[in-house]
Amino acid sequence: MFSGQPSRRGPWVEEKTLGSGGFGTVVLWKHEETGEQIALKRCRVQNEMTPKHRQRWQMEVDIMKRLNHDNVVVALDVPAELQVSRDELPLLAMEYCTRGDLRKALNLEENCCGMQEYDIRCLTQGVASALEYLHGKRIIHRDLKPENIVLQLNDDVIVYKLIDLGYAKELDQGSVCTSFVGTLQYLAPELFASKSYSQTVDYWSFGTVIFECITGIRPFLPTLPPVQWHKEVCAKSPEDICAFIDGNNEPRFSKTITMPNHLSNPMKTYMEQWLRLMLRWDPKARGGGMAHVADGPSRPRCFLMLEQMLSTKIVHVLNVESNQLLAYPLKPDTTMVDLHRVLELETKIPVADQDILLASGVSPDMRQPALQCWSEPSAEEWVVFLFRKGGMGASPRKNKQLPQMLQCIVKEPKTLLPFNEQRTAWAQAVFFCQQQNRDFKRLILSQRAAMLNLLRINSVFAKLKTRMMNEIEKLMARKDHFKESLEFDIQQYNEQASGGVTSGRMFSKWTKMGEDIEKYMQLKERASQLDSRSGALMTKIVELQKSPFGKSRQNETLTEWFVFSCQHEKLILKHRASALTDHTQMVQLVVRCVLSQDKAMADLYIHLGKVMECRQELQQIIPELERCCEEIAAAGRQLTAHQRSRQQDIWLLVKVALKQAQPGLPRSNSRGSNMSSSSTNAQLPGSGSLSSMTSDLGSGNHMSIKIMEDSRTQSKRLKEMMSTMMKEQEEYISSIMQEPDDWSMISSPTTDHPNRMHCVTAAGDTPVTSTSPATANASASRNSPTGASNHIRTVTNGENG
Repeated sequence: MFSGQPSRRGPWVEEKTLGSGGFGTVVLWKHEETGEQIALKRCRVQNEMTPKHRQRWQMEVDIMKRLNHDNVVVALDVPAELQVSRDELPLLAMEYCTRGDLRKALNLEENCCGMQEYDIRCLTQGVASALEYLHGKRIIHRDLKPENIVLQLNDDVIVYKLIDLGYAKELDQGSVCTSFVGTLQYLAPELFASKSYSQTVDYWSFGTVIFECITGIRPFLPTLPPVQWHKEVCAKSPEDICAFIDGNNEPRFSKTITMPNHLSNPMKTYMEQWLRLMLRWDPKARGGGMAHVADGPSRPRCFLMLEQMLSTKIVHVLNVESNQLLAYPLKPDTTMVDLHRVLELETKIPVADQDILLASGVSPDMRQPALQCWSEPSAEEWVVFLFRKGGMGASPRKNKQLPQMLQCIVKEPKTLLPFNEQRTAWAQAVFFCQQQNRDFKRLILSQRAAMLNLLRINSVFAKLKTRMMNEIEKLMARKDHFKESLEFDIQQYNEQASGGVTSGRMFSKWTKMGEDIEKYMQLKERASQLDSRSGALMTKIVELQKSPFGKSRQNETLTEWFVFSCQHEKLILKHRASALTDHTQMVQLVVRCVLSQDKAMADLYIHLGKVMECRQELQQIIPELERCCEEIAAAGRQLTAHQRSRQQDIWLLVKVALKQAQPGLPRSNSRGSNMSSSSTNAQLPGSGSLSSMTSDLGSGNHMSIKIMEDSRTQSKRLKEMMSTMMKEQEEYISSIMQEPDDWSMISSPTTDHPNRMHCVTAAGDTPVTSTSPATANASASRNSPTGASNHIRTVTNGENG
């Protein structure tokens, strides 16, 4: 045997004693070179053990070596340096679980009124899996209690494992045993009464442990001595899951889990249903019997039910307006509309006014199932936040109600209570401060989600604002350039119109263009106003980002009161002998915590109101920015159309001017255009005037042939004239190609002419009139423009232009 003092065996060094039981001691050993740690269980009273006890010890070692399950502590080979002699009881080497046992966790101040829901889920799932595994191996534990459940940290996840199978027994063929073993507080009634029992004794112990982990106390009259406890509890109904002493000092049974606890309403309901199976007095009814499983062997109903419970997806929604945490189980086909309707029933916030945000600040997609609001359970609480659109409502925010025992000491701080009642009252005080702290943290997270959403919207808003200002500046630059060029074109047009190419419709259209682009100034003014509003709103958002509520230290004050209350709760645990003390200090801490929370909450709601106000302003101004951008884009398209139309007009004038330069006969119409032309009577040297020709190209050609046939005598002089005109045309074309924007190149060489060519643009709305230089002097008095009509003159052949 090893000595009780730290010792060294080869590379192994004894570090500390982890725990002691009825016969054994567990010691931690560490390998100096590799750092490996093992928990070594040795018998400390071998000489005092009976043959039955020695047999039980050997059985535990044998059972542990055969087991292989994630939730059962792993048995290891004993290092050769630590082996004992053959005449001694064998050692049991096990993995070292660094987080201690469940009793240590329950004794933490934050767990004085029960563990968190996530921890309960992990514990229940792990222990249930281990028990079902053991029962499948026909092994019952018989001593399931918090001290025999250890915590191991694997990849940042706590894993719960069963240890100490010293009382475990392999079931015989009848699956019934009669020996009395185990710890009394968690012992099944039939074991206490030394009756025959089966694996259902583990169900009772399991249910008792879980109830204690949920509430911080054992379920049935935990302060009564065993004999009296058995006498009272045997009167419970099958549905009762706990019992307590009421004000009349009488036991009272309950079918529900006592308050306070950390479970959500759905999980509390599920656990109550499950505990009614596990804590039945009748061992045959306990656990619900076996349940048929499709495509698989039958399983105990209690384990199947627990598996279904823990697989249920529960979404937690914080109603920010009332600071109330809600929870709802979700099915795969639950829609967001379904979730909104359920929230409306409970919060009285109409569906149209509900604004749900995920913790990331993203709004759920209404087209996707409601499961998008759920996250895998973890130590970090996942909450979805419900806001009222348009800002925070005026609904009253009720303070948390004080637990019953806490109410008593708050009303009468000087009242002396028995130790158990005082401990309960102080534990409830710690729980209350803890809840105040948690509620405030949730609100901090809600404002964080709101700020993240605000910043997401602000990012879109800032880009839209920048786009609007860039586009309006571009539009104004294009507008100024267009206006300047239009004014120049009109000036040049007016200078040549008295005897050159003219069009009334074209001039009116150009004037209308000038009026249209001047309206862009109104658009610029509106953009400037939106830019001013946007700047003020962005300043508000920057100020909100600088708010201290965006920092992680905002809940330090409340945490301080929680720590103080935990210290006072620990104080009473250390001084059991002097339990009769007043509660003044604890009550003062509770009052200070409430006052601190009220002030912090008031400031936080003011901040939240500002955040929601900014969100609402953003949601209002963004559509205005979008409309303004659309109008700017439309104005840009209009300006482009005006520019294209004006260029078409100018090029049409160039074409008309080119036709002026043709020798004698007009050219045929271009394909796809509506241009019509009429030739003028050209006064050629030594000949009479030519007869008028129609605008139709075919008619013009026939008329030309007829004239040429009738004027054969003048053909020689006509050819000479045509040769001269062709030379002039080449000169005009050469000039235009060099300076296409010079209006002097398309002006008529004479100031007036009795016959004009009429041309229609491709759009069909701008007739252009040109004076033929060949007959300018023949009819000056007949067609000369006067007054305002001198600028634009339209003449058509047989129709109105």
